[in-house]
Amino acid sequence: MGAKGTYSLMSIPDIVDSLGVWGLTVEEDRLMRPTPEFVEFVFCACLAQVTGINREDLIEPAQEALTISSIEEKDNIYLPALTHNLLCYHLTRFANAARVDDFSAYDISRPTKDRTLLLLSAFINFVKFTEQLCNPFVNELASRSDALLVERDQISSKLAQVQKRIQELKAKRDKDEPLCQELRAKNKQLGDFVLKTKVEQQAVMQEVDLLKEEKTKLMERKEYIQRELEAASDTNKRIKGRIVQSPERVKRSISTMSVSRVEYKKTVGINEAKTRDLQAKINALVIIEQDLRTCIDQLQVVEKEMKSLQDIQKDLAELKDQLDDKQIERNELRLKQERVAKQLENAHAKLTLAQQRAADKKAANARIIERLQAEYNDMDEERKENDLQLAEIRKEASEVEEKHLKASEEELNSLLKEYWSLKAATNVYMETLATKLNMKMS
Repeated sequence: MGAKGTYSLMSIPDIVDSLGVWGLTVEEDRLMRPTPEFVEFVFCACLAQVTGINREDLIEPAQEALTISSIEEKDNIYLPALTHNLLCYHLTRFANAARVDDFSAYDISRPTKDRTLLLLSAFINFVKFTEQLCNPFVNELASRSDALLVERDQISSKLAQVQKRIQELKAKRDKDEPLCQELRAKNKQLGDFVLKTKVEQQAVMQEVDLLKEEKTKLMERKEYIQRELEAASDTNKRIKGRIVQSPERVKRSISTMSVSRVEYKKTVGINEAKTRDLQAKINALVIIEQDLRTCIDQLQVVEKEMKSLQDIQKDLAELKDQLDDKQIERNELRLKQERVAKQLENAHAKLTLAQQRAADKKAANARIIERLQAEYNDMDEERKENDLQLAEIRKEASEVEEKHLKASEEELNSLLKEYWSLKAATNVYMETLATKLNMKMS
């Protein structure tokens, strides 16, 4: 078994120092002989550094899970086991993230030295790796949080405008509601009146058509009778001067024609009365038609108002839908804000921890600098002492050098003097020898 990653096995002092930076005091002897309680405690501490989850945070979810189950006596028996299983689940996920694929509950219940050191090395390296990426993540999270806050303010202002618009529409609707009810009632009355008038109009129109037909027939008969009268008048004029051969028959004809004339006059009077009645009815129908046109115009106005009212109601429904959508978005944004706030809080906690670690490192570096400064001061004092000794040595060397130089100069002068005297004697000897040998000196 081993880790999938390339983590190097850390030494026990390094593990103790790393855990000490997190505020955990661990003895080396406990790492040499790990126990289940100790291993669980250290693993939970590593898990909390990355996820913020510890064993106490898992008790409440386990209690809720047991509450909705049907297991009896669950509070006393199954709660520790379920909490332990949840902890093993989160530790397994944490180990997988740290490239340890073979982590199991045996690593907690039956720990060994080598296995515990290997897992702690992987966990600590993974935690350090996440801490190195913490600052960019926190900055990005802060910028996203600011952007979400700005977006929330914009949406809140838009929501306030929409709510104000809805209130105005509601007020306008409430204000127009009595007029709408009055118009609906009037529209209903006018509709009933129009239907009733149409029925009466149809009956009157049928009667008018019948009277028109009867009038046409009477006019035709009147014209026919007038033509007959004219013909009879012409005939009477032609036979006026003649003697009547059959006066009785003429009298009977005259009597018959007189009776016919009286009946015709009666018929004409009746027709004229009917004509006057029909004219009065026609005038009444014209008035009714004008009233109907007025009613139709009013109905058109009412229809326009109803259409505008329906449009307003439709707009109101759309605004309600938009309001519901905005409320849903606001709830989602609130949840996102809560999650971001929680993440930001965790990031601030990690940042505070990182700053504390940086402060500790800074203090350690300051102590190292102080120690180096003390060593430098000691070396500086030693250097000054060495400089003094060197100056004394140089002074002694210069004195010795001057003494030896003076002696050397005296000896050199004597040697030069001896050299020049020897050279002069040699030249004299050479000249003497050349003279004796008859040789020329070059």
